[in-house]
Amino acid sequence: MLLLAGIPFLHMEQGVPGAEIYPPGVESRDAYVALQTEFAPGETTPIVILADVPGSPTSLANIKAIDAYSTEVAALHGVDRVEGPFTIQDPSTGAVLTPEQVAQLYALPDGQRPAGVDALLAQYIRGSTIRLDAISPLSPSKPESTDLIPQVRAVKAEGVTTQVGGSAASGYDFLISQAQRAPYAVGVTLAASAAIILLLFGSAVLPIKAVLMTLLSITASFGAMVWIFQDGNLSNVLNFTPLGYTIAGNPIIMFSVIFGLSMDYEVLLLSRMQEAYRRTGDNRRSVAEGLSKTAGVITGAALIMVSVFAAFALADVITIKSIGVGMAIAVFVDATIIRVLLVPATMRLMGHWNWWAPGFLGRFVDRLGFSHVEDEEPEVPDHGGAARGIA
Repeated sequence: MLLLAGIPFLHMEQGVPGAEIYPPGVESRDAYVALQTEFAPGETTPIVILADVPGSPTSLANIKAIDAYSTEVAALHGVDRVEGPFTIQDPSTGAVLTPEQVAQLYALPDGQRPAGVDALLAQYIRGSTIRLDAISPLSPSKPESTDLIPQVRAVKAEGVTTQVGGSAASGYDFLISQAQRAPYAVGVTLAASAAIILLLFGSAVLPIKAVLMTLLSITASFGAMVWIFQDGNLSNVLNFTPLGYTIAGNPIIMFSVIFGLSMDYEVLLLSRMQEAYRRTGDNRRSVAEGLSKTAGVITGAALIMVSVFAAFALADVITIKSIGVGMAIAVFVDATIIRVLLVPATMRLMGHWNWWAPGFLGRFVDRLGFSHVEDEEPEVPDHGGAARGIA
């Protein structure tokens, strides 16, 4: 059931949103939406290209190179056109001037060039750097817009060095940086949690089980987050406008918080079970005893956390709303299905293997002294008997 709940996570697409994450009525959001929907799309959010050329930027060779480069970029799917200092139309015919004609215009002395040419020179050229604006009708926050950036960067012009920026490029670079670093963050978290559980309980089996159970809980919550906020289900109930993608950064934030909370419940439950097992040597009894002593605490703590996170659903900003709902679902699943059902069931089935560790590893853990053994009831001396003996 939990794996099925996590299936929507397989088609998750992340995007870096703009002002559309704010609720209607906020001025910046309304202006952003108006610019995207009521005006020519992409005009205010172009893909900005900086081209460094050798020598004079207005030489015929450089104009030809930039013209060929612009033509290739404009041919990409998702790009309408490329604007720059060399895109000049003949005012009488409306035809675009050839590179030779553009070079002749820029070769004219100052004061003899048409006013429009001087304006283009001031707007698009600084030193040996030429600015080009690739106009795309795609919203810069959408995944299909960020997917366009590597295609633009793959276009090369002979003798010209290019840099691609703009809103879509910033989003793409953020996603790439996150994708490169997220595995390290997840790996370090999993390894540290497993190592701490190993040192605490002296078992080689419990760390693996704990990590797998927590990942199972997170999978279900991630699937729910995608199903609700990316696919738009329950949008009427939760009062939000679906973005069509998952907000970048939310999954890794949720993973970090949920993993910490889940491991907290795990350690609380396993500690009681281990204490009972060391006292009785009966795995079945220790599982039942540990569950009975901690179920109320885990349920109460989870109820508090679910209440806190669920309150985030009242937020107007979809970023906060999605994090709160996702974590509320994760804590609820973890405290009910995982900790109260799956963990005790698997420990009951594995029997004494729960507490197994290679000899050298067990001795090493015992020497560190991290694990805790429940104190035995102290023997109360029989003062009356001793007194009678003395008498």
